[in-house]
Amino acid sequence: MDIEIRTNPRRLPDPGSPWLASSLAGAAFPPDAAACLAEAGGETYRLDGLTREETEALERAAREAGAAAAVVVGPSARPPGELPPARGGDAPRTSTFRIRSHDTFSCALAVTPRALPGLIAALHGAGAPELGRLLALTRTRAACRAFELPCPGGPFRLGPAAAVMGIVNCTPDSFSDGGRLPTPQAAVDHGRRLAEAGAAILDVGGESTRPGATPVPEDEERRRVLPVVEALAGRHGLFVSVDTSKAGVAAAACAAGARMINDVTALAGDPRMPEAAARAGVPVVLMHMRGTPATMQEDPRYADVVGEVLASLRAAVARARDAGIPEEAVVVDPGLGFGKTLAHNVELLARLAELRSLGRPVLAGPSRKRFVGDLTGRPVEGRAYGTAGAVAAAVLAGAAVVRVHDVAEMTDVVRVVGALSGPARQENHK
Repeated sequence: MDIEIRTNPRRLPDPGSPWLASSLAGAAFPPDAAACLAEAGGETYRLDGLTREETEALERAAREAGAAAAVVVGPSARPPGELPPARGGDAPRTSTFRIRSHDTFSCALAVTPRALPGLIAALHGAGAPELGRLLALTRTRAACRAFELPCPGGPFRLGPAAAVMGIVNCTPDSFSDGGRLPTPQAAVDHGRRLAEAGAAILDVGGESTRPGATPVPEDEERRRVLPVVEALAGRHGLFVSVDTSKAGVAAAACAAGARMINDVTALAGDPRMPEAAARAGVPVVLMHMRGTPATMQEDPRYADVVGEVLASLRAAVARARDAGIPEEAVVVDPGLGFGKTLAHNVELLARLAELRSLGRPVLAGPSRKRFVGDLTGRPVEGRAYGTAGAVAAAVLAGAAVVRVHDVAEMTDVVRVVGALSGPARQENHK
């Protein structure tokens, strides 16, 4: 199966163009179909070599995703009477033109960027996950890897090279380094060292989210993080993210100078958080997690982990948008290690590029996690090399941010892998 993408064309090709002729094997392109595709707008795709089952799944998924998608199936002309009636109102139509010969099919597809994640998720539900995966990968190859996140004081640029986020745990019980920074000053000194080693973002957290962790009272979490945020962001002028799911902590940290909120509950853990994040006007990281840290590893199950994570993150992006957080301010995180088995984590990391079909920068956080230990047989303190492998895979898949403990080492990994891929390689050849 092959797919060709044309990104954001101002108009679709003429029905007799070579592009459509090669897609539809010379068949007459029905004028009603051309109008339907033009009405959908957005991006156009050519899909060749589909089975009958895949074309039917594509039709069902297009309908489920809404009228912003259109499908034309070739190569033969449409039999009379198969054009569905146009939908009422101003909504674009979903139209299908089926052929009755040949073992494989070709399609032309037009879909708006906002509707594409829904179409990919619907393909998973329609029994065609491989087609959804191929669409996602094709979309990401054409997507721009640079993003500008709106921030107080000016935008923060991500890409084309991945940014390193350094972890500053102000906690006594984090799974990897709990208790190693017992005072605010120790945490500030550690954050400064991470910045000097290459961290573009410092992620300051005061509550452990390790498996089985219990919640920390809000007052205690504030006590732990606010002096550190204030010193790193204010006194030293560093870019600080606050790792919290509590609206009160997030608001106070942003008032103290934090310029990003990293919420492992994707704004769902505290009903006040969406409004607080919108009011702060900072970017938000929305992470996927099943359950809570206390329950997330109790027999997690997925029929299709990538498809379900995609659907959940798509809903989280919509929830943020509905709360007044601009989509341009959203970063998505698949939540490696959060409510996933070893197999789930490996599958997510292997197919991380598909998350870029959401159109938002992807953050990956594999650092020292249990699945790295399961793969290597190493204890927490010996997982740096395993983490390096996971970071390399994430960067090759297009991750915009990697969240790590060992900043100096992972910065080297990011630089080397970045030099071998995409825009960074082109930049190096200038």
